[in-house]
Amino acid sequence: MEKKYSSLIQERLLRKLITEAYIQAIKEKKLTPVVNPDVYDVNFDDGELKFKIYIELKPEVSLKKYKDIPVKRVNPEPVSEKKVDEVLKEWEKKPEFAASIIDPEKRRAWREKIRAQLEYYSKAKAQAEEEKQLWEGVFKGVDFPLPEKLVNERAKRYTEEQLRKMNLQGKTKEEIEKIVQEIFNRMKPIAKEELKKYFILDKIAEVEKIEVNEEEINQRIERISRAIGQPFENVKERLEKDGRIEDLREEIRIDKAFKFLKDNANFIERIVLPGEDKKVM
Repeated sequence: MEKKYSSLIQERLLRKLITEAYIQAIKEKKLTPVVNPDVYDVNFDDGELKFKIYIELKPEVSLKKYKDIPVKRVNPEPVSEKKVDEVLKEWEKKPEFAASIIDPEKRRAWREKIRAQLEYYSKAKAQAEEEKQLWEGVFKGVDFPLPEKLVNERAKRYTEEQLRKMNLQGKTKEEIEKIVQEIFNRMKPIAKEELKKYFILDKIAEVEKIEVNEEEINQRIERISRAIGQPFENVKERLEKDGRIEDLREEIRIDKAFKFLKDNANFIERIVLPGEDKKVM
């Protein structure tokens, strides 16, 4: 038995010892890793354990300006009757909607639903344009190296999400590999930008001492429970069991930092050009 399982026992022992040594080392050095470590060159001879670990640390972010960033207010594009009619006509082409649209009352209901959706998209587009301006202002003069492994892991996750939406049946291995590489190349710049935003918001939260209390966590869990149609206690219990509560706390903290960023932006309703009356708004 000892001979049969000795290698497995040694592997588990090494994993335990390496994990303990790694945790102790980052605590002593006061390091903040952002990805799981890569362990290599493990040597366990004569009772002496030696190994190397590659880790990526949270970058040092030096904020220039994140308050009073000028942002030109973007008004949502009005939803016209013509646009509603165009969408309704497209829906009429689908057999599953045809019967429900014929009835005048149901037709009016569908029109209102279409209008509400279009107005929502219009507001979301305007908000996205304002947030783009805000981030452009924040990014000015702020530059720091991003952890490469973390960037690649995020880009890989985005790539996998895109692949799940695709039908790759009939594709050869080479074709699939090419598609994967193309998607990864598109996702990597997006991953870099998202991580840059995250680390900036993390720094803002640190500087502004933004914290998350238990009530805010419970409110977020309540939102999740309503969205998935499950009892609050069941959702909370599962999150606690999976060790996701701290992830949720961090998510809320970053959301609050972004709200702080937007609340402290300088929104300009109208830019006054030279020669115009500044009192006109």
